[in-house]
Amino acid sequence: MNFVFDHLAITVSNLEESIDFYTNILGFKILGKLVQDNGNFTIVYLYMGDKVLELFYFVEKGKSITSYNDKDIGIKHFAFKVESVDKTFEYLKEKGVEFTMQPTDAEGGVRIAFFKDPNNILIEIIEGNLKLENY
Repeated sequence: MNFVFDHLAITVSNLEESIDFYTNILGFKILGKLVQDNGNFTIVYLYMGDKVLELFYFVEKGKSITSYNDKDIGIKHFAFKVESVDKTFEYLKEKGVEFTMQPTDAEGGVRIAFFKDPNNILIEIIEGNLKLENY
């Protein structure tokens, strides 16, 4: 059996603000959208290179689950590989993106930085190839 990552889905609080962030700032392209449940639920599909990001939007809001302690169980962040963390950092800062971690050389021979999207979802940018010890 072979599992290959296909897509990521996130629920957003403001669909238009999220579309603007992911298309105009991060440069993803809109593939299309589905509107369901009499307009109470929408999915917008964004092309991220070779994968898809789904933005889920519900008219009736749930609670935010993006504030957590690093030791809490659950998804912590998702990451995008970039050619240069420093250049990407500068570009995003010019667009008004606030970073939670400045560009840093990390263990394993990579350079990383972290920022949040409009929904407080943590995103990492990473440069280089992670070097790991044998497991």
